[in-house]
Amino acid sequence: MVLGSPDGASLERALALERAGDDLRALGLLEELVRDRPQWELPRIEAARLLLKRGEALERAELHLEAARALAPENPRGHFLWGLLMQERGSLAEAARSLEVALYYRSGYDEARFRLAGIYFSMGEWEKSEGHYAAYARAHPEATGARLQLAAAMERQGRLGEAEAELRRLVAQKPPVLLAVQRLSDLYERTGRPELAEKLNRTLPGKRKKMRELGRSGR
Repeated sequence: MVLGSPDGASLERALALERAGDDLRALGLLEELVRDRPQWELPRIEAARLLLKRGEALERAELHLEAARALAPENPRGHFLWGLLMQERGSLAEAARSLEVALYYRSGYDEARFRLAGIYFSMGEWEKSEGHYAAYARAHPEATGARLQLAAAMERQGRLGEAEAELRRLVAQKPPVLLAVQRLSDLYERTGRPELAEKLNRTLPGKRKKMRELGRSGR
């Protein structure tokens, strides 16, 4: 189906309605397109995405995605959205499999990679999580959340030196990443370096140096 066709114009109109904040009319138009063109996967994918976004009628989203993945198995967005649906249902292993398929068909699908890294982290698959967070961070060095999670995945594998180095890089930024300061301080505490933790803590906003207790007058 060509997007410049009348059906393509209807699809664009539905997406414009969503951008304007009218999700219900957008969804109605998308599902009308599904009824009129049941073999066209794009309205099904967009309808499923909108249902997932709204957190409602997930059974309908599932039906749309099952059909879309059968009609266009090489479309990575169908697999990505299936992964989100499975994550919503708590089926993390299946969610991970679908997101891996999405990345197979589109290696630069950063949203899928970031989501997959988080799922593997939740599953305790630290090495896989690290690999995806590292790839995401290379593409988005400004993404401090991914880099914090990358350090956490390294630490979970016992590679404390590498985790510390990543946190130190975040602390050295201008301005420093405050959560990295806190996590690096915690790492120092856990590894028996309280003096470094205390020195780092003094750089946090609102932190004060401990005042030395004074004896009573005349003592």
